[in-house]
Amino acid sequence: MKKLAVSLIAATLLASAGAWAKDINEPSKEPVDRSVQVYRRADLQRWDRDQAAGGQGHLLGRFAYTRHQTNDQDAIREIGWMTLPPGASVGLHKHANNEDVYLIVEGRGTFVDSNGKETPVAAGDITIARPGQSHALKNTGHRPLRFINFIGQLPNAPAAH
Repeated sequence: MKKLAVSLIAATLLASAGAWAKDINEPSKEPVDRSVQVYRRADLQRWDRDQAAGGQGHLLGRFAYTRHQTNDQDAIREIGWMTLPPGASVGLHKHANNEDVYLIVEGRGTFVDSNGKETPVAAGDITIARPGQSHALKNTGHRPLRFINFIGQLPNAPAAH
């Protein structure tokens, strides 16, 4: 009887663990809670990608929320901390109807703009790709390249109160 009870408890815990577990490579699709104004580091969701936008290596992300959770009410569609390990890159990609800002916090890299121009970037630099523009970023240093990523798009609805 005791073994049966332990087995049932273990089975219940294992079954419910699947509901708590998240694939780290899949962003949450649960709509953003627009009442939240502070996103604690410990609560940021993980979304890591391999060969982001056709780049090389891993792009490690920790997000308050992603573009998969927002809608036309939200001007900021995605915000998070990003890390490119040495040698890794985000491939050249175009933004059709939104803006993508990288605020470089740590490390060194090379930013590539729509015209293919390469510009060295380091901590304190800010890059932007506006609607219709392309960009790429590569870590050219020996340490991680960390940056804050903001994706913005003009909202079509009034702001929530």
